[in-house]
Amino acid sequence: MVRKMKTGDRDKLLKHLIDLCEDLSKGRYAKVEDIFELTKEGKYPHLITELAEAFGMMMVKVEAREYRLEQVIDTLKQAKDELSAAKERLSTENIHLKKNLRQKFLPSGFLGTSPLIRDLISKVEKVADTPVNILITGETGTGKELIAKMIHYNSGRREEPFVILNCSALPETIFESEMFGIEKGVATGVEKRIGKIEQADGGSLFLDEIGDMPLPSQAKILRVIESYELERVGGRKTIPVDIRIIAATNKDLRKESEEGTFREDLMYRLDVVNLHLPPLREREDDIPLLANSFLEQYVRRFGRGKMYFAPEVIGRFMAYSWPGNVRELENEVERAVVLSYPDTITVDDLSESLKKFDRAEESGKRPVSMKETEMALIRRTLQITGRNKTKAARMLGLSREGLRKKMSRYGLE
Repeated sequence: MVRKMKTGDRDKLLKHLIDLCEDLSKGRYAKVEDIFELTKEGKYPHLITELAEAFGMMMVKVEAREYRLEQVIDTLKQAKDELSAAKERLSTENIHLKKNLRQKFLPSGFLGTSPLIRDLISKVEKVADTPVNILITGETGTGKELIAKMIHYNSGRREEPFVILNCSALPETIFESEMFGIEKGVATGVEKRIGKIEQADGGSLFLDEIGDMPLPSQAKILRVIESYELERVGGRKTIPVDIRIIAATNKDLRKESEEGTFREDLMYRLDVVNLHLPPLREREDDIPLLANSFLEQYVRRFGRGKMYFAPEVIGRFMAYSWPGNVRELENEVERAVVLSYPDTITVDDLSESLKKFDRAEESGKRPVSMKETEMALIRRTLQITGRNKTKAARMLGLSREGLRKKMSRYGLE
């Protein structure tokens, strides 16, 4: 039997229940037990118990929803923490990567001890952190891109992009859109695209083989150099850019300008500082050092054990004219590492052009013996290294003891 209750008491209970529900809606759960008390059938009027049960179910749903919401919030917090940690890791890795890049492209790391190379590196160190535009000249394969990277990664722009545009690799029909970018809607289906110059904003733009740049584009790049702004293809708005131009060519730009294939005013804008890379045949004393450096590099890459050059190989390397320069020498060493089965690379492991090459025939001199070749090579290497036997042995691909024995045998002590 439900206990009879006066109307006033029932109204008070109803008001109390409503107050409890209001507390619940505001997230206050201090008196939640009162709601469950009011659900007891037979103790309170039926209307009160029904309402209390309804509010109790609502409270359970709210708690479940809040629990799920708390789980979502916890998941989001965890994801945020993981993203922050990942961002910090990427930032650290980026710092290390940039530091490694700078270490990799230190001027002192450029292989070569010949006077021509020492003079070149001295100039690179002087101009790297200046704002001037630079023209790098030299035959194909001499290392012009490497010098450009040395300049960028040792300048105040090293944290910003280093962007390469090979002027000889792009058809003239798309050259300007690649260099300057293109606005959306210039032609059907064409989307907006950022060009190489904008990509390099704040950093350095390396214009490789600039002697092959089309004449119309030469006029436009000259305007960028003079005004530090550009217009995209199909655009009407000028866009400011802050770039340093480093250009490279294997052509004689003065001759090209006289023939009308290269703008003279652009040549002067680019050639503020000229850095000339000598061909390998003019720095033959550097060849043993370069060859052994490439040998170590490819031995590691291909998982080979310690390998050496037979002395006659180094002698032939130093006698050869190397039309492809350092790049050709590197390819030759890579090929020899792959094809040589024993640990010593001999003339038989070289390419046909090196096998057939005969210095005596080329020079018209009498053929020299293996002993004479080896003696001359050891003498020259000792001269290059200031008679430092450790360095000389490394350049010749010998152990220090092996070099000592050969010097003793040939009376070179």
